[in-house]
Amino acid sequence: MTTVAWKASEKILAADSYATDDGTAIQVRKTAILPNGDVAAGAGTLYSVARALQWLASGAQGDAPDLGDATILFTVFGEMHMASEGWPGVPVKGDCAVGSGAQGALVAMKMGLGAVEAVQAVAGVDPCTGGEIEALTYKPAKARKR
Repeated sequence: MTTVAWKASEKILAADSYATDDGTAIQVRKTAILPNGDVAAGAGTLYSVARALQWLASGAQGDAPDLGDATILFTVFGEMHMASEGWPGVPVKGDCAVGSGAQGALVAMKMGLGAVEAVQAVAGVDPCTGGEIEALTYKPAKARKR
């Protein structure tokens, strides 16, 4: 699976890049920058995560994709939401994490670590979390450099 963590006070969403199948391990992007500067990342079957992130990045145009076993964290004007088993997502209060290392990441953030450090800490103990850690910071679109 993977580990995705959101640190509310930092407005940072972090995800590992490790992906495996029947005999291969690769690094992939499980994050996306959305319209208006929002951010998203997902955990679960790579196909389901990729379809959901592409749909969100397109501005949620057309029919929402089936999430399958994926869980997606995404911001709406900087407020974190979680979609699991279907759309729309529900607003999340405070820090949150999803994926195989979610519990470890939540403990790490509770102990004062940021989202990136929390995912890094989990990568040392969760065999399904690893590779480069990607971090996206929510910034309203007008604040982003183009």
